[in-house]
Amino acid sequence: MAGVLSALPAEARILIRMKVAILRHSMTGGKAALMVVGGVLGLGLAAGTIWLGLVRTAHPTVVADLLAAVYLMWMLGWVVGPAWGGSTLLRADHFGLLPVPRRRLAVGLLGAAFVAVTAAVTLLAFLSLLVYAARLGPAAVLVAVPAVVLQLVFVVLLSRVAAVAFGVVAKSRTGAAFTGVLVAAMMVLAQSGWMVAVAIQVSGVLTTGFGPGFAGTVRAVPSGWGLVAVESAAQGRWWWALGALAGLALLIVLLLLAWSRSLGTPRRARTTIRGSRGLAAAGRGLFAGRTGTVLRKELRTWWRDPLRTQTVFVPLAWALGTTLLPLTFGEKLLLPWAAPALAVMAGASAVNLYGQDGTALWLTLLTGSERADVRGRQLAYLLVFGPVTVVVAVVCTAWSGLAWAWPWVLALVPALLGGGAGLAALMSVVALAPGPDAHKRPENPLEHGDTTGQANVMFWGGLLPGIPAAAVLAIGTAYDNAVLLWAGVLVGVATGVLLAWWLGRVASGRLRARGPELLLLMRTGRSSKPVVRIEVPKQGVWTSLIGWTLGSIALFPQGLVPLVFLLVGVDVKSWFLAMYLPGPYRLPVAAAMVLVGSWLYYVAIRAGLPKKRPVAPEDPSGEDAPRELESV
Repeated sequence: MAGVLSALPAEARILIRMKVAILRHSMTGGKAALMVVGGVLGLGLAAGTIWLGLVRTAHPTVVADLLAAVYLMWMLGWVVGPAWGGSTLLRADHFGLLPVPRRRLAVGLLGAAFVAVTAAVTLLAFLSLLVYAARLGPAAVLVAVPAVVLQLVFVVLLSRVAAVAFGVVAKSRTGAAFTGVLVAAMMVLAQSGWMVAVAIQVSGVLTTGFGPGFAGTVRAVPSGWGLVAVESAAQGRWWWALGALAGLALLIVLLLLAWSRSLGTPRRARTTIRGSRGLAAAGRGLFAGRTGTVLRKELRTWWRDPLRTQTVFVPLAWALGTTLLPLTFGEKLLLPWAAPALAVMAGASAVNLYGQDGTALWLTLLTGSERADVRGRQLAYLLVFGPVTVVVAVVCTAWSGLAWAWPWVLALVPALLGGGAGLAALMSVVALAPGPDAHKRPENPLEHGDTTGQANVMFWGGLLPGIPAAAVLAIGTAYDNAVLLWAGVLVGVATGVLLAWWLGRVASGRLRARGPELLLLMRTGRSSKPVVRIEVPKQGVWTSLIGWTLGSIALFPQGLVPLVFLLVGVDVKSWFLAMYLPGPYRLPVAAAMVLVGSWLYYVAIRAGLPKKRPVAPEDPSGEDAPRELESV
């Protein structure tokens, strides 16, 4: 390792040591556990890529086509990584005042970029090209070695350039919408990527081979040039092999030059989004009074703020992507659930409305309009997400052709929308995640307050408003009673209205009582009351992470999904354990997996709780700190 470092430029050596020191001191506790879990999952994906290079198929080009497609997915993962994971540990603006030329700084930061779990995992995955080349002969192996190195450098550099590009485009509404779609696509692939494997299996291309259009496309993009070089060397076409390697090298040089040009540049001006002028204030109707004024302000914010645009497109793209993906293997069962899924994810995306607005809360507190502010935000939320959810419900349910789904959709959509309006307002107040004001937002589109925990709680809590209507609908379905089925629609509407009103009232009361403390939290990032530290044992952190991971696998892909397949008569095996068993054992095994997954969730929740009463830290002045737990 020391020999490798000594061969690098001085700037790269310094930045690599700096990054290693930051990682060593920051990756502790939960961060270290998450990094290890992510690394294990990445190693699994890399091992799967290497295994793909060893597979023998009836058609000679299937493996190469699949490898090219997988390399394309790895490249896309590095491209959208900046939008998904935030900024890197070492940013160019940290060194803006140092007298270092931009190109030398770019080389140093590039060297530090390889000191990461993601780079190591990607290198392991790209070794599959070497494994595949071993099947083609010594000439292919000779070309595969530089091809692997060039592919790795290319994707890392492409990721850095993509980070700069995302920082520029995310300031506009169009760019924010594009970023939201990318984030949603990553979520869909992470949770439902197995459907793509099912579609490939059902299509029969593993036996007959892919078409020439697909094979040519996945090789034409730069992620497939290394494979082109290996195949050309095996066939004796050395000019093609050298041309592919030279093309990768040229792309690397161009990307390095483009990235170095963006380093150390003055802060780019923010996009000015201008609205309409000369509109008279509404004197009556929905826009009248204090609540109407807040509603008008919120609707303009939803229309003009790129961050709100992203908040709209993430749930829309996620819901459509999740429910349309089964169409790849001809299944329309999930189409009616697009609108309920959109309603649930909308609440999870809008869980930090006050945090997004920053210290503008002082205007609400100064005028004493807490109730009107909460109600106006709720109305704006419903006016933004309500129409699009209704359109999705009508189009997708009619497209599915499943007549039995209409009462379910008509009941669940108002319940989940109303419940989401109430829960989003309440969570925005009681679990606020402080973020920068709009004029101080960083370049990265996702660095506006860490709402991961709040969004997860809101997603699962957002399903609860649909339980009363779902219970009535389930009874009506079991007894084939049309009256109960349509009564469930009334229950859903009543539940949504009641929860939106009641939770909004609770949120406004909380805002009135804790407004100054929330403003201090948003302004400084610190709470006004001393917060005791809750110590969770390291073993509990690991147990919780393992429980959430294995529980998700057991509950959804091994439990609920095969259970639904068996109930509707879909015979797709893929990686579902129950589908490989004899007929009488399928349903019991799928049901057992649901129970196992639920139990693992229970274990994960218990392991994450403190095992003893937390003790407040000592007061520096010598007095005991109040033993009060801050509830957020």
